[in-house]
Amino acid sequence: MVTDDLTRRSVLRLFGMAALFGQRAQPPIPLQFPKGAIIRTLLKDMPPDALAGGPVLFHEHLSMHFPPQAKEHFTDDVAMMIDEVRAARADGIACIVDGGHPDMSRSLDALKRIGTGSGMPIVASGGYYMQRTYPPEIAGKSAAQIADELAREAVEQRLGAFGEIGQQSGVLTDDEKKVFEAVARAHARTGLPIFTHNAYTGTRPTQNPVPPDAALRQLDVLEDAGAKPEHIAIGHVCCLDDPKAEIAKQIAKRGAFVGFDRVTIPIVPDAERVTMIMAMVEAGYADRVLISSDFAVANSLKKNGGAGLAQASTVFGPMLLNAGLPAATLHHILVDNPRRFLAFVPR
Repeated sequence: MVTDDLTRRSVLRLFGMAALFGQRAQPPIPLQFPKGAIIRTLLKDMPPDALAGGPVLFHEHLSMHFPPQAKEHFTDDVAMMIDEVRAARADGIACIVDGGHPDMSRSLDALKRIGTGSGMPIVASGGYYMQRTYPPEIAGKSAAQIADELAREAVEQRLGAFGEIGQQSGVLTDDEKKVFEAVARAHARTGLPIFTHNAYTGTRPTQNPVPPDAALRQLDVLEDAGAKPEHIAIGHVCCLDDPKAEIAKQIAKRGAFVGFDRVTIPIVPDAERVTMIMAMVEAGYADRVLISSDFAVANSLKKNGGAGLAQASTVFGPMLLNAGLPAATLHHILVDNPRRFLAFVPR
């Protein structure tokens, strides 16, 4: 159980003594955004600098039924989720990206109510999850038709990203490849960033392990269909059995972001994730790392004694500091990188 005192001390340590005096830690590399760039939240477009006050969580879940056939999920309790998101805001979180969409039974109305009730900027996402959640009509549509629909929905519904776009096994099905291509085309038309789900669904290493090249193949398909790597985050790379972060480094070398978006949940020990991130930083790829927790488990709720939605910052962040990561670098990873990923110039 994480106490309020521990959370408060973790946040202060996370941002160093500068946080006590309202001064922003200097990032290890210059931070620049294209002219006219915005981050699109459900309620309004925001300049990236408006979200510089705290960590931005690029992949969480505030409204979903998972699997989609499930009749109930704890996020159905919108009043409770408002309280949880309000607590995350008190823990310093500046913005949350919800990774759901219609085939995950995400409710835009619920997200709007959560954002309004908590005061938290929320980015809503679009797209399709994986083969087993696709509506039947996907099979009969072309990538161009799906892209048209996704681009239109993004404008009509004020979506700020496409994600999480996934696959259910080590190899993309024909429909999944088509959806990836459609998302890349919709990105090219809208500018919206893309984040993926990288196959992993089991308990490593014996159940449904991720093929080492699955993450790279996702990036191949997206790039081949016109997506720019600087607007792509390949997700769940933290679940790979890859202590030297060789796959993560290859993704970063190509200019895409690397998602460590299952931290603090009991699939892979956090110590291994820390080792991987430190390897990336040592290789010069701190500017490609994204951290989030893929929040979807009820025992993580503060209501139930868990660390809450801010856990990627308040629990995992101090682990990186303890491993020797400079506070300014951690600030860059948690605050600056996700804003760089989310920011786009509307087209």
